[in-house]
Amino acid sequence: MSSSPQRFLPFSAALTAVGAGLALSALNGNWLPATLWHLVFAVGAFPMILLAMAYFVPVLTRSGEAPRLLVLAPLAALAAGIGIMGYFAHGSLVLRLDAPWLGLSAIAGFAAWMGQRWKRCLGHPNPCLRWYAAALGCFAAGLLAVAVSPYWPEQMHALRLLHIHANTLGFIGLTAQGTLHVLLPTVAGRPDPEAAVRLARDFKWSLAGVLLVALGAAFAPPLAIAGAVLYAWPLARLMVHAWTTWRHEIVDAGSSLPLLAAAPVGLALVLGHGLYHARDADAARGDIALFVVAFLLPLVSGAAGHLLPVWLRPGPQSEWHRGSRRWLAAGARLRGVLLLLGGLLAAGGQRAGYALGVACAAWLALSMLAVVTRRRR
Repeated sequence: MSSSPQRFLPFSAALTAVGAGLALSALNGNWLPATLWHLVFAVGAFPMILLAMAYFVPVLTRSGEAPRLLVLAPLAALAAGIGIMGYFAHGSLVLRLDAPWLGLSAIAGFAAWMGQRWKRCLGHPNPCLRWYAAALGCFAAGLLAVAVSPYWPEQMHALRLLHIHANTLGFIGLTAQGTLHVLLPTVAGRPDPEAAVRLARDFKWSLAGVLLVALGAAFAPPLAIAGAVLYAWPLARLMVHAWTTWRHEIVDAGSSLPLLAAAPVGLALVLGHGLYHARDADAARGDIALFVVAFLLPLVSGAAGHLLPVWLRPGPQSEWHRGSRRWLAAGARLRGVLLLLGGLLAAGGQRAGYALGVACAAWLALSMLAVVTRRRR
């Protein structure tokens, strides 16, 4: 196993899947406690995304693998996530005040490393780096909103909304969209010469969309509607391009491509549901469930389905890698459909939707465990 942060990616991806399954299984009506949602995002997804960036940035900048010390950034993010969970579980004000600043320090260190690689890149770096930089900025804005909210109590609710949208549509959404432009052709086995042009062209619309949605949800709802439209435009282009370019690979499966292709569809459903229920606080609670089931789980399942064998055994690809990918991709089309359906049902408060999310999260976790077991033979 490599000595880089890459070696922690299998654990972090599994933690995200298990966290999602536990949170969804702890269903209580049509909403879940903040403690459990932070298990999915703060403890699972956020450190995992930093680790994934640490894996992709050297590829995008054509440089060596990430240094071992960089693992301190996702570990600090993990510690911050555990601290926030501790606050929601036990009400410790110390954790409430300190955890966001710990997360911000992790982002600062990671951004400094990424900027250094960007500056030293031979030739022009891949425009996906812009998406990663913007995603880190959104993550910082979301954490800063939490950090200052105790000192601005009259705006506590608005800052919470800013925090949620900056982290979901911003940090996770921008990272995912940038990565999908690179990962979809890789999994399909066919190059996409237009990917770099599309990433450079669509970046401004997605970033403007996130900023308007986050600020609008917090302070001026009409801005959120305009932001959602801007955000949806490049997302729709990505979905259309994926279907027209790799339709046969998606339909025939045999890889994790159907799950990756389902992820932007799930994100589009989140946008549509959020707009439709923008003024209905009770119905809007289903947005987070929809985000986890219809977007986050397909994204993690598809990415892990292709990359987990590389994370476990870097180097030349062998029959073990190919066999492991086939195992991880089993039922990819069915899982993609079930997760999209489950997300819609969960958004409507239906227990069946949560159950589908739990089943697919368990499927992912068990298939990852099986591949890890195969590696040790």
